[in-house]
Amino acid sequence: MEQPRLIPKSRDEIIREKLELFYLPERSFYQIQNLLEGKAQERALVCCNSGCEVCNETIANCLQAVRAELESKLKD
Repeated sequence: MEQPRLIPKSRDEIIREKLELFYLPERSFYQIQNLLEGKAQERALVCCNSGCEVCNETIANCLQAVRAELESKLKD
């Protein structure tokens, strides 16, 4: 069982944790950050089934996981 933290995770910590969970490279951090801030368009994250090194679908799934954790953090 995970111990409660005295200091909640920052947004950057959450992003990095999800990058690791989805096996995404560190360079994806800024892409996720830009998507969260509205500096990049989420609708551009469409899988083209061409076997990209970093698949847009994986980035989209990671983004949704980050958003879900951030939203649950706000509810607490």
